[in-house]
Amino acid sequence: GGGGGGGARGEQDQLVVAILVPGDFIAKVIGKSGLGLKQIRENSGCRVNVLPSGADRDAPRRVELSGQAQSIGLGAGCVLSAAYQGSGQSIVEAVVLVPNRCTGAVIGKGGENLKRVRESTGARIQVERDPQLNPENGEQERMLKINGEPTAIGNGLCLALGAASPMVGGHHYSAIGNAAVVGGLAGGMPQSLEVQPMGDDPELVQIHVVIPGKLAGAIVGKQGATIKALSEQTGCRMAVSSRTAGLGGAAVVASRDRRVMCVGLFPQCCIAQQVVYQAALQACEGSEVEPSALSALTAIFWIPKELSGAVIGKAGATLGHIREEAQVKVQFAKEEVKMMRPCSITGPLANVLQAETLIFNLLSSERQQHGSAKRPAALTDGGETDDPKRVRIEECTKLLVPARAAGAIIGKSGSGLGRIREECGVKVEMLHQAQAPHWTEDRVVILQGPPLSRQAAIVAVLSAAFAAEENHVVLKMLVSGPDAGAIIGKQGSTLKHIREQAGVSLQVEKEPVLGERLVTCSGSLVAVQVVVGLIMSVLSTSANGAGGNGNGTTVIGSVSA
Repeated sequence: GGGGGGGARGEQDQLVVAILVPGDFIAKVIGKSGLGLKQIRENSGCRVNVLPSGADRDAPRRVELSGQAQSIGLGAGCVLSAAYQGSGQSIVEAVVLVPNRCTGAVIGKGGENLKRVRESTGARIQVERDPQLNPENGEQERMLKINGEPTAIGNGLCLALGAASPMVGGHHYSAIGNAAVVGGLAGGMPQSLEVQPMGDDPELVQIHVVIPGKLAGAIVGKQGATIKALSEQTGCRMAVSSRTAGLGGAAVVASRDRRVMCVGLFPQCCIAQQVVYQAALQACEGSEVEPSALSALTAIFWIPKELSGAVIGKAGATLGHIREEAQVKVQFAKEEVKMMRPCSITGPLANVLQAETLIFNLLSSERQQHGSAKRPAALTDGGETDDPKRVRIEECTKLLVPARAAGAIIGKSGSGLGRIREECGVKVEMLHQAQAPHWTEDRVVILQGPPLSRQAAIVAVLSAAFAAEENHVVLKMLVSGPDAGAIIGKQGSTLKHIREQAGVSLQVEKEPVLGERLVTCSGSLVAVQVVVGLIMSVLSTSANGAGGNGNGTTVIGSVSA
């Protein structure tokens, strides 16, 4: 039997793709009482239908996936991971049938898309020359034979079905590790969980980052020196799980993986995850772990049980929105540990952080509606305050982006800017060239809102501006004199720290332009995102002390009587 549900938004983007699964493996895909199909639908967001078998029960069974390219790619990876689980086959050949109209896009001009798929995912696609008829609807299909690991095949199919399909803000949706996918299908919850106590402060969150076990020693350091230093740098309470602790939730990963547990304010936990990622990348050198093992991370966001409904939404609609917007795999376990439920998020680091931000905003909104004891500081927006004499501020960050990329950021009829406003919760404006004539090759983008929201918006703007150059993203930020001093630090100590943590060159121009100094760096999107997080953390800390406004550039404010 099969099933529907979890379809993608926008019927114009709907596709129907079929995978031919060997008859003796189909039971693993369907699962007991159809549980396997249900989990594939929930994991991927696409509709799944298994066609009935014919007279020959050993013949391949047709598994149809309906939805958008991203969902179909993830669904294909889940189907193949389930089918070949325990078979001893790490590399498989999948037979996939796609609509004949997609063939040109799959191949690309001169085969360039097939090459891109091979280089990006390791999956090799062979396109059969002649089309064949779909037995269900009579439409023509083209057979693809794809070789690779199951999840690499899923990601390769995602890329093959459309150049923009697996992209999120300008970077590719990377392969999800087999262990995480298989664990998700297996379900269940290990009992030996290590979950840190949270206390009564509603502002605190707990997020666990999964790392390969072979890198854990480098993260912990001699007698815990490294993890202690990371904790001091980020302001988080951090610890590494024991070797025997389970992951929890739907992303049940083998015991060879470990978790870095982060407890703190949400912005601190975001920075902590980026710092852990960079430390893990550095630890790959000289170890048996390839850097590609970190191309997709799993993070577990522990949600207070009373707020779980706000994250899940009616019939899972909110989870589906998070999954679609951030392009990650999201699973929400039913089991509770210390009055919390684990929500596992798997995908590239930038996507995981985007999903976490969406979840955090939901939690904050739910607390506000029900009159929580404290309002999360990250969401303070300059509205009414407890002290009527306090300054009401609306914080502002200015970016310079290449003039040639203005159209990509603005989008058709302003849709790009509108999406940034909606998803990040900021006011965003791009000045006309005539409004900032001293920047001849750049346009000025102004972001207003809370620090965390502006941080997410900066990444969204850069993702759009450098969509075709994901490994060479250039950050240009205009800051006030006091903020420039905070970024540099005493004798350049803060600037040096940011450079070391992100692994990129960060410069602060000495000469101001119209009272503002230019901060620049370049590197991959992930590295630049680390820089952005560290800068915003420094400026927020500066804002809480004397001097500095912690806003990235300007404070627009008034004093209430």
